[in-house]
Amino acid sequence: MAQTHRKPVYIQPKHHDILRRIAFEQKCNISDVLDVLLDEAEWQKVAKIAKTKPKIRAKERQNKYKY
Repeated sequence: MAQTHRKPVYIQPKHHDILRRIAFEQKCNISDVLDVLLDEAEWQKVAKIAKTKPKIRAKERQNKYKY
């Protein structure tokens, strides 16, 4: 097989278990399942959420330390 240029990704254990089950049912590799999920992701929506998360966390921290 040809060497691919994939970046390493961290998958949380609960998500790894889900991917493993799907791969087992489809009789393929976990990396194949992950590739399909990444291809089908709505990246504009992901980027929008990722951009707002730091602001939300900052507000939560600010409210936490108010007396």
